[in-house]
Amino acid sequence: MSLTAETAGKAGLKSELGLIPAMSIVVGVVLGAGAFMKPPAVLGAAGDSTTALLAWILGGLFSAAGGLTLCELGAMFPRTGGVYVYLEEVFGERTAFLYGWMIVFLFGPATVGALTGYFSSIFCLIFEISTPYIPVVAAGVLSFVAVVNCISVKTAGRVQTLATACKLIPIVLLTIFGIWKGNGQILAVTSTVGAAATSFSVAVLATLFAYDGWAQVASLGGEIKNPAKILPRAIIGGLAFLVIVYVSINIALLKVIPADQMVSLGHDASAIAAQKLFGIMGGNLISVGIMIAMIGGLNGYTMTLSRILYTMGVRGQMPGARIWGKIDESSSTPVASILFLLVISFFYSRMFDADKLSNIASFSNWIFYMLTFVAVFVARRTHAHIPRPYRVPLYPFIPLFAIGGAFYVFYGMLSTQPWNGALSIALTLAGLPVYWYMKSDHAPRPGVPHFKAKYVVTVASLVILASLTVSVRMLDLRPELRVATEPSLVPFAYYEKGHLSGFDIELMNELARKAGFKAVYVPIPFDNIMDALRNRNVDAAIASISVTEERRKIVVFGQPYLSDAGLALLVGKSTAIGDVSDLAGKKVGVFKGSTAESYAAKLAHAHVYGFIGKSDLIMAFNLGALDVLIDDLPVLEYQLAQGVFPNGRIAAVLNREEYAIAFNPARGELKEPFNKALNNMKKSGELDALYQKWSLGRAIAAPPPHSP
Repeated sequence: MSLTAETAGKAGLKSELGLIPAMSIVVGVVLGAGAFMKPPAVLGAAGDSTTALLAWILGGLFSAAGGLTLCELGAMFPRTGGVYVYLEEVFGERTAFLYGWMIVFLFGPATVGALTGYFSSIFCLIFEISTPYIPVVAAGVLSFVAVVNCISVKTAGRVQTLATACKLIPIVLLTIFGIWKGNGQILAVTSTVGAAATSFSVAVLATLFAYDGWAQVASLGGEIKNPAKILPRAIIGGLAFLVIVYVSINIALLKVIPADQMVSLGHDASAIAAQKLFGIMGGNLISVGIMIAMIGGLNGYTMTLSRILYTMGVRGQMPGARIWGKIDESSSTPVASILFLLVISFFYSRMFDADKLSNIASFSNWIFYMLTFVAVFVARRTHAHIPRPYRVPLYPFIPLFAIGGAFYVFYGMLSTQPWNGALSIALTLAGLPVYWYMKSDHAPRPGVPHFKAKYVVTVASLVILASLTVSVRMLDLRPELRVATEPSLVPFAYYEKGHLSGFDIELMNELARKAGFKAVYVPIPFDNIMDALRNRNVDAAIASISVTEERRKIVVFGQPYLSDAGLALLVGKSTAIGDVSDLAGKKVGVFKGSTAESYAAKLAHAHVYGFIGKSDLIMAFNLGALDVLIDDLPVLEYQLAQGVFPNGRIAAVLNREEYAIAFNPARGELKEPFNKALNNMKKSGELDALYQKWSLGRAIAAPPPHSP
């Protein structure tokens, strides 16, 4: 989406691009951070996995129709500038100015801000950095991009090349190993986290952020050999490949992470999936690859979008035109335009959630995409004399389908997120008074003094980072305690409306406060928690962890905070199963990595199936795919009370277990202050009150334990 001050005429363009290079441009420009970050948002808006997959397919179809339509204008006006040029030629300078204004103040900062939010979320997760430091991380990555772009275009290009190569690695590994190793259900899996599904149209809108970039190939219409034949093949082939890639990534994630947990994890879903597949260290390496891909996106958008403000400055279309249109002599880059984009992006990233920013960006951009689709119809009449080496196939049906898709996502945004939609429209229309002002007579704006941009930007970035870090430290001086938890263990630890909640979380927060610490949670798959403690990746863990002799060899346990726990046997109400002696030939489901799995492994003649997600385990039982489910007694009692198992009953209590906080062996000194805090909570009645709040305080009458 570049716009330069000088545009090339037709004589300067050579028609040299064939089918494979054109398809490569489509795939290379489009494929990026959206592949990793948007699946949870799409799933959350759609409400179930089948509908989410359909949204990805429909988003691809809308994008393909838009690309096929836009390419007719690209072939008519083969000049660098893309959408800006098409709107200027067909509708005039004012419409083109509003597009440029929207890019400068909406699409550009919203897109860069969204990528910054996604990057910061994963960075803080894998490097175990607490939430208050997210602004520091955001400022850090934007400062890096600023310095790179202010050194030289060549340096920025090298970073882009490296990032483009790196982004393929996590995509390939997550897709192949997720589909191969995962055992979760793919279709008809409902997400029950938080509120109900938003809207199918919002789900489609969310996919459009991942598909954005297809408009790039349209501006190459004059440089493609035999465009009437190659352009439609390149767009259809490239986007069809991308649809397959995006659907495959979603399938892989669904097989590894249950749908409700994926929505709860949000931006961290891909990183957690990588940890489940490759362990903590391997998963973190994959996540580093994802972050490098995001840096590539940030760098690429900064390189291209900053040039639009620069060009509008050169043309005298923006207030402060001499500032924005100035090229730094030492780096030959538009430093002021780059810094303006990144500073506004930082504030956007602090004001809005990354998913909201990406929706605002897509909504705003598609308003003008829709105008270019309409421009094809207008140009057939007003510019009939201009040669068209390419015409939209199946005209007028494909352009009308693209226009219908645009109106569909407009409806979804305005009906479900009216304030965000209204804000986008208002900020876009705010460009009109500026346009009229700049067209009127006014005094020229002063320029800016010469300076060595790369040094000033570097020093300023360091000062800002230091200031942010100091301000965060002043907010809370308590030492941080990195606490691992599995965020799918209702009612102990789970995500609710984007925040960790549950009995274990409330208990840990209170114990940490009393002991003089600040708990910082690190979501880790349950079967990797012991390794995380042993490898000193975290200081402690709380996840309804049963105290066993085997685990005592790995970690240091504090005093039990729940002593009447244990494993129980859940069966159907109409079945005759009474205890473990009746399980021969039966299908038994357990949570992978739990003590239930170890217990079930000793059962003779039973068929045991391990599940990586609690929701998949619940669904398998409710659908009749399992005869028996073995899980923690407090969890099963809570789920029965909540109606999770409408046809289930507890047939037997299999053993007694105690839950306790597990500490990293190197942090064994934490045991004493936490035990003291727990004893104080017991004496004051705070612990009993917490039990009652989470329905864990009832007396449990159970038969004697059975042995397998």
